[in-house]
Amino acid sequence: MDISEKLQKQIIDAARDNQALQIIGNNTKAFYGRKDNDQSETRTLPLHVAEHSGILDYQPTELTVTARAGTPLSEIIGVLSEHQQMLPFEPPVFDGRATLGGCVASAMAGPRRPWTGAVRDYLIGTRILTGEGKEIRLGGKVMKNVAGYDLFRPMAGALGTLGLMLDITLKLLPLPEQEVSYCMDTDADSMQQILRDLRRRSMPVSGASYHNEQFLLRLSGSISSIDDATNYLPAEMKETAMDYWQELNEHRLSFFDDKRPLYRLVVPAASPYETISGECIADWGGALRWIKTSLQFEEVQQQTGELGGTASIYRNATVGEEVFSPLPAQLLDLHKRIKKVMDPAGILNPGRLYRDL
Repeated sequence: MDISEKLQKQIIDAARDNQALQIIGNNTKAFYGRKDNDQSETRTLPLHVAEHSGILDYQPTELTVTARAGTPLSEIIGVLSEHQQMLPFEPPVFDGRATLGGCVASAMAGPRRPWTGAVRDYLIGTRILTGEGKEIRLGGKVMKNVAGYDLFRPMAGALGTLGLMLDITLKLLPLPEQEVSYCMDTDADSMQQILRDLRRRSMPVSGASYHNEQFLLRLSGSISSIDDATNYLPAEMKETAMDYWQELNEHRLSFFDDKRPLYRLVVPAASPYETISGECIADWGGALRWIKTSLQFEEVQQQTGELGGTASIYRNATVGEEVFSPLPAQLLDLHKRIKKVMDPAGILNPGRLYRDL
């Protein structure tokens, strides 16, 4: 269903009245981002996008798909799988309710991300409404039309602060011929050595996780490439069920059933596993760490920065608290200038990314 005109009118009216809007799809990511003290019904009105749904164009031979922002990811993934294709960055679908717009706005990517790429790497173009209700198209619908024009890429991860995405075009990849999961009990250093060996031989790794002294590995590719890779795995590494990777991606593991702040650290993959005290699950071959700790966010940020990484509060942050790593002054100024151009009155998801955005 196309409700772009309705959405446009709502934004134009809100801009006229200086009324803040909260962009909502199916609300599966309400936990994510900064929570402003002023996000009450009297201060911020909802802008519901879920009805703006449907796949507009799918070209299997071109490996591209265009869909409206409210389209459920599960619907898109179902159609792609019929043609043996996939969204390369493996986004979580949150019980099938997550939408394409929320996927791009949050830039959430799953265990496959270090080996296939991030959301922004596959974003070809988008049609948006600015904070003034102006409709503009950024990028294109095929790769050859977007070379050198990257104005659409900041939409990935902007949490709706730069505009309301109406439709989105993504590049796809073929589904792997086979996927196999393995596990073994070992220490984090041994995990890194195994991964280095596989990387040196260009083996088809698509997932590597570590928790409670257990290393889990996923291989994805042709049958022959996986057969070849298994020749280089330790004898102790045994095949296991594939369920773990979806449970990890959707945060359904018991580790995530906790009301304490959940910290998300992105660090060099070879960083020591136990640098920050607390319980940890490592994903992305060690580059992504999910941490539960008694440390305050400032302490976590400091220790993560010493590793050369960044930290954020993924879930269960305090209202009004900044949840992402502070931006350097020049970069924050650039963000503000882009925000001023795209949303002059600052009505779209104010404060969701940073207090001053």
